[in-house]
Amino acid sequence: MRPALARHDALSREAVEAHGGSVVKTTGDGIHAVFSDPLDALHATVQLLLSLNDPQVTHGVALHVRSGMHVGADERRDNDYYGPIVNRAARIMNAAHGGQILLSHAVVALISERLPEGVALRNLGAVWLRGLTSPELVYQVLHPKLRQDFPALRSLESTPNNLPQQVTTFIGREHELAEVKKLLADTRLLTLLGVGGLGKTRLSLQVATEVLDDYPDGVWFVELAPLVDARLVPQSVATALGVKEEAGHPVVEALVKHVKDRQLLIILDNCEHLMSACAELAKQLLQSGPQLKILTSSREPLHLLGETTFALPALAVPDASEPVTLAALAQYEAVRLFAERATAVQSAFRLTEQNAPTIIAICRRLDGIPLAIELAAARVRALSVETIADRLSDRFCLLTQGERTALPRQQTLRALIDWSYDLLANKERAVFCRLGVFAGSFTLEAAEDIAACDIVHRDEVLDLLTLLVDKSLVVREPQGARYRLLDTVLQYARERLGESAQEVSARAAHLEHYLDLAEKARPELLGPNQAEWLARLDADRENLLSMHLWCDSAANGAESGLRLVRAVRLYWIHRGLLGLGHRVTLEALSRKGAQQRNLARCRGLFDAGQLCNFMGRYAEALGYLKESLAIARELGDKARVAAALQPLGWVSFGQGDLSTARIYLEEALELARALGNQRDVAAAMTLLGQLYRVEGAVDKAQPLLEQVLAIARELQDRESIAIGLLNLAMLRIGRGAEDQAPSMLVEAIEIAEETGSRPAAQSVMEVCAGLAVFRGEASRAAQFYGAAENQTAKTGSRRDPADEAFLRPLIAQAQAALGPAAFAAAENSGRTMSHDVAIANAREWLKVKV
Repeated sequence: MRPALARHDALSREAVEAHGGSVVKTTGDGIHAVFSDPLDALHATVQLLLSLNDPQVTHGVALHVRSGMHVGADERRDNDYYGPIVNRAARIMNAAHGGQILLSHAVVALISERLPEGVALRNLGAVWLRGLTSPELVYQVLHPKLRQDFPALRSLESTPNNLPQQVTTFIGREHELAEVKKLLADTRLLTLLGVGGLGKTRLSLQVATEVLDDYPDGVWFVELAPLVDARLVPQSVATALGVKEEAGHPVVEALVKHVKDRQLLIILDNCEHLMSACAELAKQLLQSGPQLKILTSSREPLHLLGETTFALPALAVPDASEPVTLAALAQYEAVRLFAERATAVQSAFRLTEQNAPTIIAICRRLDGIPLAIELAAARVRALSVETIADRLSDRFCLLTQGERTALPRQQTLRALIDWSYDLLANKERAVFCRLGVFAGSFTLEAAEDIAACDIVHRDEVLDLLTLLVDKSLVVREPQGARYRLLDTVLQYARERLGESAQEVSARAAHLEHYLDLAEKARPELLGPNQAEWLARLDADRENLLSMHLWCDSAANGAESGLRLVRAVRLYWIHRGLLGLGHRVTLEALSRKGAQQRNLARCRGLFDAGQLCNFMGRYAEALGYLKESLAIARELGDKARVAAALQPLGWVSFGQGDLSTARIYLEEALELARALGNQRDVAAAMTLLGQLYRVEGAVDKAQPLLEQVLAIARELQDRESIAIGLLNLAMLRIGRGAEDQAPSMLVEAIEIAEETGSRPAAQSVMEVCAGLAVFRGEASRAAQFYGAAENQTAKTGSRRDPADEAFLRPLIAQAQAALGPAAFAAAENSGRTMSHDVAIANAREWLKVKV
């Protein structure tokens, strides 16, 4: 067989190329080819079948090739072809028997007047083909040297079934379709799981049409959603299969007899409200019919022995952080679905460069849920996509009026989730509603703290959360440690929570949990576990912001808000989220009740001043820091006095007042030493050492900066170690002793990558630029400088005055060496690099220099 197939492939390619076609790809033992003229396709196919007629050519193995042809405008992506034209051609080919050539009516219309000599056509009539929304008028090619008589076409009518003909195209789901077919081949009971509207029914029907040939006794679809009485489940299955109840005997007995010796597939659709009845019937039928298979769709598993489950994901949407070109959007199923359904209701609708970002935003806000996207696309008939996007904040009012023939719960998004909610027990409802306070994902511990209430004990939350996962209302993330609600389900849960008497207590529990988390994180952001805790705060950033907003309404909200901004100040800095941190801090300071001149306000003002410092907003920082210092002196709190003096020195430095800066910093260092606080000592020494370096007092700066690095290593503070290395590297480069700078910068890069620190990574690029100038690599320096400037634009972090004093003359030197145009080009190449690529380039360059 192997040499025969090799010969088949060679002859196929030869026939295609001999008639001006191109082979798109091979699919197992099949060939997908394209031609400019369908007549060329016919010539190539006839040539192939005639050549395969000779047994000597195929090593004595008879190869009966089936062929299908269709014609239309192509849809290309990455040298491949997609869309309904390709799908219809494949379906026509699937309907053929070995040795048979089938053409669509569209092909015949273009070649009927140009048929080759001896070739004729036979009209086989209109045929319903699998997966297509309309019948196809099919013709068979007749040739005197090829077989002409075949059995009936392999259409939907040729296998017993009751599958409803679909009126819309099946979009995407290629991976899921293949995976479900594979699972179904290896199990006898397969359940498709997912929240309402994900397309479980549509996928079930598509799978059914594609596996028809595997079940000679039929594929039978049983819609259970309209049923209210669980006792009617067996009768509904019997009706679908055409099984009649015997007098005096339950219908289950008749079903058991019917499936006993038959090879068939039964699809039980929408089982969630009839779980016990469906599970019991499936168990009896599977035990009786060894060749029977059952495919079910539900919000939760049947929990039968031998059951395989497949959780259906949402449709793919572009990632919010990645720009996507119009050409690449075709790979995102959610966007394709919106565009096709919108075109169906508004023929002039087109996906364009202008509306693509809005459509992506719509699909993302609707979680890639097919029903929600279809309901939104239906609104294109009367609304612009921009208006649809604006109104999605009240999506349950906007997303109504689905297909009139659909079940009522499938005509609106709210009714669909109502259906799931109404099936919950009281305790499940209580937990589900209280989960509505979360923003983004959450941990089990958070759920236990927040979902517990007057009717749900904390110890019960795990089991109830598991039930909600089983019912597809809560999603467990792939890593398994966190949970979340789809945004659409989350909005519903919040509305239900707001209607209950539980919202205030749930919000209070949410505030307490995340304030505790933030305050536990604060000291960890300064030690060896910094990377781990930064990642934990990354995962809960949205919850922290939600908690911040709730402080406006909460009892003691002013105090809690100021505690929060103090706890997460370092997080904003390390993650380069200075603008966000600045806004949150000022909102906390302006909240009613936050104006008392106490320790909390003193700390909040310090936080605001330091964030302004990093952003280069020195005048604004000065006001916050002077008030913080005044309150600290009023309270007699020397530690807060020492803390405020350090950024005040930096503000003065930034404003060019070096003498005042020195006064502030020397007092800060003296106080820190008196208090014995090593961190504050190191911070004050860092700033003072930087000041000395700028003044040219390198001999005074170096010992201070070396002591800072030693203290940072002793404290195992990774971020401070990186800062110490960078400061010493600048000092050594500035004094012409740059031999150790590359190894220092490599270590700083390793720390920045370990912790994800954007400020450290940005500083590495700046120091690399200075080092490159010093070593005569002006173009490389410009590139590093551009990469640093790119990060500055993203984070809002401005170079501090000491770093600016180091870098500015070196960059001016590189500009003079290259000339304005060449420098700008090299700088721009750095600006367009991604952060990861820029860091990787710096690391490789430095390792050569070590």
